Amino acid sequence: MFNLFLSFLKIGFLAFGGGYGALSLIQDEIVQLNHWIDAETFLNLIAIAQITPGPIAINSATFVGYELYGILGSAVATLGVIIPSVFWLFLLEMIIKLLSKKIDVQKIFFILRLSTFSLIIAATLRIGISSIFSLFTIFLFLTAFLLLKIFKPSVIWIVLGCGGAGVIYSLFA
Repeated sequence: MFNLFLSFLKIGFLAFGGGYGALSLIQDEIVQLNHWIDAETFLNLIAIAQITPGPIAINSATFVGYELYGILGSAVATLGVIIPSVFWLFLLEMIIKLLSKKIDVQKIFFILRLSTFSLIIAATLRIGISSIFSLFTIFLFLTAFLLLKIFKPSVIWIVLGCGGAGVIYSLFA
């Protein structure tokens, strides 16, 4: 359980840009390094974390902790991923107060946004490639993409529609 805590503590310290920016780091840590869950379960974890209220990193920690050690594991993993956020907030506040008169804080935030965007793109590519495993998923992706581009519906309708299509497909496939 200590390794679970340390892994999510590491994820919390290194994950900038929120859960989407942390997805590739979470995948490396829990699927590839520690082999706590397999790639398919990780994809399910992402789906559950996205539809469950709250940040993806915290939902992921809770899910993995529960899978491994039950409720206590959930608490340990969640605490591990939350502690660094509190630390970073206090540290950034102190740094900004000290340096705001000497440097352009806007430039720092621009660089942070750029690095976060890079992490999100990397996670999108890694997860996108691993989640395309049939012609149906390719068709579903393209349909959802086109619907979003052409008609611009609320994303919730796309998620619900794709989920419904997946359920129907799995019943008949």
